Amino acid sequence: MKLPDFARLTFRQLRQNPGFFLIAIATLALGIGANTAIFSAVEALLLRPLPYGDPSRLVIVWEDASFIGFAHNTPAPANYVDWRAQNHSFTDMAAFRYGTENLTGDQAPELVVGGRVTSNFLDVLQVQPFLGRPWTPQEDAAGTKCALISYNLWQRRYGADPHIAGRSILMDGHSITILGVMPRDFFFPSRDIDFWTPGYFTPKVLAQRDNHFLTVVARMKPGVSPNAAQADMTVIARHLAQQYPNSNTNIGAVVIPIHQEYAGDTRAGLWVLQVASLFVLLIACSNLANLLLARASGRRREIAVRLALGASAPQLVKQLLGESLMLSFAGGALGLWLGNIFWRILGRLVPAQVAGASFALNGKVLFFTAAVSLASGIFFGLIPALKATRLSLHDALKEGARTGESLRGLRLRDALIVCQFSLAFALLVGAGLMIQTLWKLHLVDLGFRSDHLLVSMLPLPQLKYDTDAKIRSFYRNVLVELRGKPGVVSAGFSSDAPFTSDGDTEGYTVEGQPPPQPGQINDALYREVTPDYLGSIGARVLEGRFLQESDVETSEPVVVVSEFLARRHWPGQSAVGKHLHMGGYLREGEPWRTVVGVVADVRERGLLLGMKPAVYLSTEQVKRPGADYLVVRTSQPPMDAANAVRSAVWAVDSQQPLARVRSMDDIIEMNVADRKRPMVLLGIFAGLALVLACIGVYGVLAYSVAQRTREIGVRMAVGARPLDVTRMIVGRGLRLGLLGVVAGLGLALVLGRLLESLLYEVKPVAASVYAATAVALLLIALLACVIPAQRAAGVDPLIALRDE
Repeated sequence: MKLPDFARLTFRQLRQNPGFFLIAIATLALGIGANTAIFSAVEALLLRPLPYGDPSRLVIVWEDASFIGFAHNTPAPANYVDWRAQNHSFTDMAAFRYGTENLTGDQAPELVVGGRVTSNFLDVLQVQPFLGRPWTPQEDAAGTKCALISYNLWQRRYGADPHIAGRSILMDGHSITILGVMPRDFFFPSRDIDFWTPGYFTPKVLAQRDNHFLTVVARMKPGVSPNAAQADMTVIARHLAQQYPNSNTNIGAVVIPIHQEYAGDTRAGLWVLQVASLFVLLIACSNLANLLLARASGRRREIAVRLALGASAPQLVKQLLGESLMLSFAGGALGLWLGNIFWRILGRLVPAQVAGASFALNGKVLFFTAAVSLASGIFFGLIPALKATRLSLHDALKEGARTGESLRGLRLRDALIVCQFSLAFALLVGAGLMIQTLWKLHLVDLGFRSDHLLVSMLPLPQLKYDTDAKIRSFYRNVLVELRGKPGVVSAGFSSDAPFTSDGDTEGYTVEGQPPPQPGQINDALYREVTPDYLGSIGARVLEGRFLQESDVETSEPVVVVSEFLARRHWPGQSAVGKHLHMGGYLREGEPWRTVVGVVADVRERGLLLGMKPAVYLSTEQVKRPGADYLVVRTSQPPMDAANAVRSAVWAVDSQQPLARVRSMDDIIEMNVADRKRPMVLLGIFAGLALVLACIGVYGVLAYSVAQRTREIGVRMAVGARPLDVTRMIVGRGLRLGLLGVVAGLGLALVLGRLLESLLYEVKPVAASVYAATAVALLLIALLACVIPAQRAAGVDPLIALRDE
């Protein structure tokens, strides 16, 4: 097949100037590859349909308990029942309750996370098992021991057994029948869920209003918008507050589209990164446009000859634009390959929700890359092509005619440099804002020592550990085993480790103080711990003491409280010796507990959520203790002690799995990952943008010096000093940088607003960040001017004038 004329001419140019084309393609590939990799993450998390029927109509409904620090609180069962009965916006609502089970019997023990669901769960989500069948209404009503398992669990533990349906397994010592396997991409409410069982929510459970533990999903009726559903639920919440003032005052309802719920803070971070990668591509295109303008200036004589021989201006524009488009599509093809490489390299920097997704060349990614390549080719190719054909044949064909550019051409190239600096300035400001955010988070007092802490999860099966004595004995025996292990300094159990739960709270009453009014609940983070726990995490005693081995079931009930709680209820007084009653206002059967110690506030809820009061009770003094987390302080890297900890647990119970074994530093890292990932990638993009911008200004100034050699020679011949010439060149570069900073202010403000939800104690308009970035950018622009300025100052007037 015969190639078009412009393609043949382009390949001829490529053979004559391979270096130019290789540099151009590589520059484009970097920009397009970065855009493609980030877009692949955007597509996986934000654009790819969720694995439910018509997911655009699905929403998650939370309680709004902002007055006690929970803007998205898990609903109480009775509220769910009333929501379902009274709403006018949903076809139906389903509920899910988290749970864990120990898989034993057939293989090594394994802890799996799952939950119990209402009978309409699959109908609301409009999904069916990939293998097997769902449970019947009769099985659900009877509380039949059966489950659907995830595709991942089916593969990793059961070898993708096609006959798994109907097989019985042991979960927490109960015989459970596997009814089926859910589809490969199905998840709810998170990707680590491995099983779903019929909930069998009894009337007693569904009547609870003071116990909040459900996740509620609803399907909107056709034509109902999330805003309309929110308005409907707000009205219902007000009615319930009037009907049940003791439990529902100040309790609202929040409707969140399910796609938005899953994306969370990652949504803002990914869009920011997509914008940032686009900025990098624009800078690359600006550099190429400048390169093509310089090249076109050098080809003026060639173009003039073609025009003189009868070629039309449109034909030449087509030829030159064709060259640009071939460059862009070559860069796009290489960019696809680089995008795959970037995805692998940056795998730890993308959100957990999409980290498991592969770089898939689906239609959306291919269309995006093709569109970016086409737009890039037009962007950096059209203006140089149009400008190259607007020349004077007489001047261009004169023997020895100068090849310098017109004033308009120089201004165009300067404008492209200003554009590059403005984009680089915006990216640097964004990276600076995120760096300051992470620095602010780094300065937050955790209230404990996070170094050398190993955290693992091991909830005990209720069937096997059916008495308080058995549970407490397990805790004591494991801790005794750990004391003899090398590398273990101390250890303790807790119902929640720091940074592992946003809530798990309990109401309380303070002796001598009036009961709280409706809507003014005393609510504290509730932690059941073994005596060594607070010392093991490095908590600080401010008053009194920690819990001790002597605080047993038969001794005086005691409690350790946080500094936040002590200041709230006993400001200016000693909290030691005061009394608290847990479980709401004088719940029957609960004793008054004596405060024996006050500890510095521990960041139980992580770095990003506000502080709440906290209480610490001994596992020896509570009914059915549930200290599911084991925290071990080590003298070596925490993960090196994992096997020793596991052997200590198995020495006590060989069927008890140890799950989610992580260092505390890794847990904290995950808590700020949605901030750190954008910061790292923004920093990479900003650095790349800065390098490209500096190369751009260097290229413009160096080319300008080459084109103005005669002018510089004349200036020096009539008395200009080298210092004057240096000032002229440096002044031009600094003016371009300064104009770029001014032009970039608006872009930086927009990027700052996009980042606002990710910032912590940092304003999007942080004067210090903007000022420091401007100064740094101008200094770097100054450095980029040095070599061209030295060359200009070194021009020999005699040589420059002799050439003319």
